[in-house]
This record gives sequence, structure tokens and C-alpha cells, in this order.
Amino acid sequence: MKTLVPLTSTLKIEQGSHILYFYNKKDEYIENAASYILAGIDQGHHIVFIDSEERFAKVKERLGSIDLSRVHYVNNYDFYEMYQDFHFERILNNLSSIVVPYVEHKLTVRIWGHVDWMNQDNIASKLHTYECKCDITIAGLGYTTVCAYDAESVPANILLEMMRSHEFLMTDNNITRSTLYKTSNEYNPTAFPSLSIQTKIDSEIDLYKQKLDFVHVVSHEVRNPLTVIKAYSKLLKEQEHDRERVLRLQAIYDSAVVIDNEISHIITTEQMLSTDAFWQKNLIFVKSAVDEVVEIMKIKGQTQNIKLATAILLSGKEMVLSNFMGFKMIVSNLLSNAIKYSEEGSTVTLNVFQKDEKLIIVVDDKGVGMTKEQLSKLYIKYEKTNQEQSGQGIGLFMVKKLVAHFDGEIEVESEVGKGTKFQVTLPIIR
Repeated sequence: MKTLVPLTSTLKIEQGSHILYFYNKKDEYIENAASYILAGIDQGHHIVFIDSEERFAKVKERLGSIDLSRVHYVNNYDFYEMYQDFHFERILNNLSSIVVPYVEHKLTVRIWGHVDWMNQDNIASKLHTYECKCDITIAGLGYTTVCAYDAESVPANILLEMMRSHEFLMTDNNITRSTLYKTSNEYNPTAFPSLSIQTKIDSEIDLYKQKLDFVHVVSHEVRNPLTVIKAYSKLLKEQEHDRERVLRLQAIYDSAVVIDNEISHIITTEQMLSTDAFWQKNLIFVKSAVDEVVEIMKIKGQTQNIKLATAILLSGKEMVLSNFMGFKMIVSNLLSNAIKYSEEGSTVTLNVFQKDEKLIIVVDDKGVGMTKEQLSKLYIKYEKTNQEQSGQGIGLFMVKKLVAHFDGEIEVESEVGKGTKFQVTLPIIR
């Protein structure tokens, strides 16, 4: 359930909501804009206010002598590049450049934008595309956003299109939930399935939830002794001076860590199969997510006498539109499989870098490899390519699903006896 935050002085709304405001009276517009800023300041939020200098001057006059240090003003003529055609990709880049500093410093922001454009062909389609992209990018961060339009200058067909990409419709005096708004992911589709298909979907979700309940019970019973094993092995290792015994105690500790991680991985997989919230997109910093996965996968490799070699060629500021848990699952599944199907004493390599505004993740092993038939069944749920190894046959199914959900691509090359190479490509958000 989303957190309720004050939208204005009298109205609360879900944090991260995308609001379409069609105003008729300019005085009411100024009043609502000022109230939006005041409520944000009271909440300790930063406010990005995109509008004309004339309207912003009236808003400041209405606000009086309050501290506006948290209000960041952006001239909407420059922001929407009104001196040329409305181009949604350029404008989204402008929005990203404004928002990124707040994301980096983990600050909560609310955004107000008065949308303007010059007369041009196909403007309804351009605005709809821009608002859809904005809805995914900004709302996913948990930033409440108001997109304001002068009702007198906007045709009714544009209003209808805008209602499809905004969760709420606001007028001068009230706000309602848009009946046309639908999220675009598989779990909240624009076109709803038939009753028979929906029954099957519900049945499968119920099964996942039952499995998840079972996994939680098992994990509770297993994790308690695991915590004890990790604590005592670490304590004994710190007090031990014999090198061979230290190595054995380290092996016990590492094995306990790997088992704990495997339990967490199973729980996360089941959660993503049964809970819509785990598919919500937001901007994440790539390097921190990769570093977390590498740390645990190096330990996993050590327990199987396999070296994990990494080349993470990132500055730390690269972002992708996904989510932290889903992104980590992609990398960890690929690395875990590479380690699982490699021979003892071999090396698995991970390369992460950016190229042409894309994030490239390459996982390469020299393990058992796959036949053409195995490759054809690679992403089928519960279809295991190697029956001799443990697992449920769901890892690569999840990887494929997540990569597609994050607007990325996945490629694989494999040869029996020579190994397998996976490459995942995701768009970097600037």
C-alpha cells in the first residue's frame, strides 16, 4: 500500500502519483500551485517547479516570505524547447538531468510542470508518448508529479489521451482517479484477459503464494541454526592460529552464507511470481547492485573451487530503469548458473560496461555448454537443461522475463564441452 502524502493543504494522495491538471481559471491555478509547494515544504520535500517566469512570479507572490530554498525553478520555455517541435526524448533527457542529483542524494522530490508547446502536427500523439514515458520514469521513483495544461488551449481528444497516462485527473476544485489509466506491465494489462484465462492466472498465483508460505516456514527453521553456525565459525576462526583449521572454519562460514543466500533467492523468486509490487520500475544505480551480487557469488564460487573474475568498468553513476531486486536477480541467476555448470578449478568471468548509451552485462564460463535442443528450451518455465544438477528450472525463465520487462535484450552463445556466454543489454537512463 502506497504512503499517503498531502497534495495540497486539504487533500492527501498516494505518494508517487502522476496527476493530470486541466485548469480553467488562472487564479485557481496559482492557488493550487502555491498549495502544492507549501505542502511539499511542510513534508521536507524538494520541489521542481517548471513554468513560465510570469506564472512563477505570481506563485511566489502568493507564497509570501517563506523559505524557498527547497524550490528549484525551471523555465518551461527552455525545458520544453518551445522554440522547436515537441520532441519527447529531448524533453525526457531534460527531466532526467534535473532529477538525477536528487536521486543520487536520495532526496524526495515532487514535480510540477506546466506543459507548453508550439503549434505543430501530430501533437496529441507526441504528448501522449511523452506522458507515458514520464509516468514510468518519474512515478517509479516515488516522486509525485503534476502535469498542468491550460484547458482552453487543449482539445478534448488530447484530454482523453492524457487520461490514459495519468492515474489522477485534477481540475481547479477537485481531483478524481482516471478511469482510463492502466499500467502497461503484464500484471496490470491494458486489455484484460477472459474470465477463463483469469481463473487460470489466479490459480497459478495461489499456488505460488502457497509455495511462498511453505518457503517462509522452511527458511525460518533453517536460518536460525545457520545464523548460529555463521556466528560460531567466525568467532572460532578469529581465535584460531593454525592455518589449516582457519581455512576449514572459513569454508564452514562460506557454506552457511551460500545456503542463506540460496534461501533468500528462492523467496525472492516466489515473491516476484506472485506479487505485482516486485515488478514496479524505478531508477537504480547499477554498480551498487552489481557489487552486492559479486560479493556473494565470489563466496559461492570459492565453495566449489571456481574463481570469479570481474571487470566492472562503471563510474558508479550509471542508472537503468528497472528495480533493485529484479536487476540483482538477473545478474545473480546468470552467475549462479555459470558457477554451477563449470568444472572445479575453472574461471567464470563477469564484464559490465557501457557502450552507446547501453549497459552491457557479459557472463562467460568454460563449463559443460548446451546442445541446440537445450538452447531451444532455455527460457521455458520449469524446463531444466541439465537434469543432473539441482534447481527448479525457473532461473533463466525469470531472467528472460525481467530483461524484457526492463526493455532490454538477452543473447546466448553455447557449445557442448566449451562453455556458455550470456549477454544482457539494458538502456542507460541519462
